[in-house]
Amino acid sequence: MSQGYDPSDVPLYESHEVRDEQYYAAEAEGRPFFAVERYEEGYAITYDLLPAGHELTPAATESVADLLTEEVEAVVADADRPTTEVSKGVSASLGSVSAFRREATAREVASALSRVVLDRSNWVEAAPDDSAGAAYRHND
Repeated sequence: MSQGYDPSDVPLYESHEVRDEQYYAAEAEGRPFFAVERYEEGYAITYDLLPAGHELTPAATESVADLLTEEVEAVVADADRPTTEVSKGVSASLGSVSAFRREATAREVASALSRVVLDRSNWVEAAPDDSAGAAYRHND
């Protein structure tokens, strides 16, 4: 069964301090980090599966990349949904997409992404080198 968030339920962190606190909590609890983060320039979506000791399968990583391309293209094509320059980075354990000007848009994209990323059937155990000493890995 697929896990994931409804758009209104996606965690939102409005400060670096809260984000870092929540990342370390995820690490301590052995669960993935998944959130929308607020920055001065807009909103970013971040996932990190290493706190849970897992990463996405190659097929799921490809699905996430394809899904993000599709979602970002839909946002950019919609004149009613403003964006700043949108960039994305996806790997088996870590991904981010930014920057969305509207919280609602970031939450919609995050919701779609969460259904693949948080689906445990898309996970494999992380390689030992990847999971050792995982510290918060977000680019500020």
